[in-house]
Amino acid sequence: MTDQSTHAVLGGTGVAGRETVRALRDLGESVASVARRPAHTTGVTSIVADLLVPDDVLRALRGADVAYLTAGLPYSSRVWAQQWPVIVRNTVDAAIANGTHLVYLDNVYAYGHVDGAMTETTPIRATSRKGRIRAAALRTLDEAADRGLVVTIARSADFYGPGATTSVFNSFALDNIAAGKDGTWLFDADQPHSLNYTPDIGRALAILGTQQAARGRSWHVPTAPALTGRQYIELAAGPQARTRVMGLGTMRVGALFNSAARESLELAYQNTAPYLFDSRLFETTFGVGATPIEVGIAATLAAVPAE
Repeated sequence: MTDQSTHAVLGGTGVAGRETVRALRDLGESVASVARRPAHTTGVTSIVADLLVPDDVLRALRGADVAYLTAGLPYSSRVWAQQWPVIVRNTVDAAIANGTHLVYLDNVYAYGHVDGAMTETTPIRATSRKGRIRAAALRTLDEAADRGLVVTIARSADFYGPGATTSVFNSFALDNIAAGKDGTWLFDADQPHSLNYTPDIGRALAILGTQQAARGRSWHVPTAPALTGRQYIELAAGPQARTRVMGLGTMRVGALFNSAARESLELAYQNTAPYLFDSRLFETTFGVGATPIEVGIAATLAAVPAE
């Protein structure tokens, strides 16, 4: 091993993984992208591996100083219940075996419904199936500390950004606006709702994996001030833009025929009340803020493929 750290990004071809790989490469770090399909990025090692296979993960982390678990799964509680515990367990075991520091990208589902702003000290009180799966993963990480695991948690709220095809804001609002259609917001377009920009997520993970002060703690990634859904859409399409709202009734009807709609209903509380994500701890500790919303939206719109 050289003096340069080696960083392995698990799920390196997904949107968060790609941004993390890019940020680490920009810092001059030695980076491996680990995924089921090859990565074709200049200056990055590609490791083809299946995170559901223990030996694959063990091999992928061999020689890695830091690993980043950024992988995503299909938006299905059934798939999450079957596969996420396996992925987390395989990653934990491989990290311990290789002496690798783990940076774990989490969402906010384990918090459940929160009155006021979510902070790093918000209690874990999951109220949904997906939230309980995420909470169980956090317990697995806590218990692994007794076996020598060093884990740093990065948490993101709802996200958007260039190429973020699984983002609700991308698919319901920005992609429609780019096609000359009205942007859509779920349930209540007049509630403030925090969004994280995916390049900011990648930069935050790279910082957490390379800064000693970050190790072993939980951090919220940099987040711009929350706007309402209507304000986001007006920023993207102009002040006269019309905002379409998909209400709970429409979603419930859709859930009779569409699995994605059914999966969204249990987390409706995120869009029917203020959804506020506080990242001041990260920003003051590392001196890194969020990309302004108008800049992020413009870059995301510019990246939408032409039809």
